[in-house]
Amino acid sequence: MRNKKLLIFVLAIGTFSILNTEVGILGILPVISQRFEISTATSGLFVSMFALIVAIFGSIMPAIVRKINRRKIMLATLLLFIVSNVLGGLVTNFGLALFFRLLPAVLHPVYCSLAFTIAAEISDAGEASKSVSRVMIGVSAGRVLGTPITTLIANNVSYSAAMYFFALVSLVAFFLNYFLLPKQDTQSVSASDSSETSIKKVLVKRSLWVSGAGTILIGSILFVVYGYVSDLLSQLSNFSSTQLSLALFVFGLMSIIGNLVAGNMLSRSPRKLITIYPFLMIVVYLLIISLSQSTLLMFPVVLLWGMIYGIGNNVQQYLISAAIPESLDLANGLFISLGNIGTTIGTSIGGILLSTSGLMMLPVGGIVMLLVTFAVILVRNKIVHSELNEIEN
Repeated sequence: MRNKKLLIFVLAIGTFSILNTEVGILGILPVISQRFEISTATSGLFVSMFALIVAIFGSIMPAIVRKINRRKIMLATLLLFIVSNVLGGLVTNFGLALFFRLLPAVLHPVYCSLAFTIAAEISDAGEASKSVSRVMIGVSAGRVLGTPITTLIANNVSYSAAMYFFALVSLVAFFLNYFLLPKQDTQSVSASDSSETSIKKVLVKRSLWVSGAGTILIGSILFVVYGYVSDLLSQLSNFSSTQLSLALFVFGLMSIIGNLVAGNMLSRSPRKLITIYPFLMIVVYLLIISLSQSTLLMFPVVLLWGMIYGIGNNVQQYLISAAIPESLDLANGLFISLGNIGTTIGTSIGGILLSTSGLMMLPVGGIVMLLVTFAVILVRNKIVHSELNEIEN
């Protein structure tokens, strides 16, 4: 096995390249509308359809490709992202552009789930959460850097240049993965041979279903407010465009710190963290309700919000992986799938609250959802005693 830290870094670069393509498109929807002469709502298909495909295939693709050598399928995924982004930048027909946009979404969950799985498998005993948190940094970095960089390129150069930027980042990730991914799978042969039996067994575990519900709920409570963060900060807190860009960038950096904090805490006291997590986010939402009218006071709130948001991403992944540790590929695929479902639910609820009651109702709705999440986590903890072996220091 090559240097573990270097391999984890390469996996983080790979997840960064994929999330960069997925999320970076958010900032250039107006550019897409102009290029293809379509409405902004239609250009939104680049986002919503991509997320839908990831949600659908996240739970099934890892199982379908489980017998294929991991290195080969991960390289194939990155290659598909490269080719699709290049072709997407060349075409001038919206239908073709949408097709090339959605094509790599099918394999998106394959690379990410395997990256989390490999990180957990090569980690030292009791350090799996720390290793996964370092790969999760690639997810956070893709979200925080992808949108502003892509927006800058598209607005100052062209839509095609933004697509080529996606391809270039994936190309760098491809070569790093080509030279540093192990040629032999990190899982044991016996584990691979018994995968079909394991999948059938884990699907009937109560801990999986209640943990899955928790994963969806956490994704929902994160995005019921964050999905409209630009509107909230610009309209309620009167952030200028420059202040908003800075705030979102700092939010992303703090979410990376949150990933690292969560990795350490989940390695030592996972149940304590997931139990108190809803209340950490409730504190954030109460601060937003109390201080959102002040531009100055909202800056430190954004710092705290970003860190707690980052912790939430790790908690989502832990809930599923701890429920079925014997089938990590399936667990991480479900994490991606259920996380996207949670994102869709959260943004949908947020949209309803926004249109009917205004921006200030977003954190209020989030608090109500967090109380439901806490109840589900309590049920999950009770089931843990009978089905899981969760180490708590």
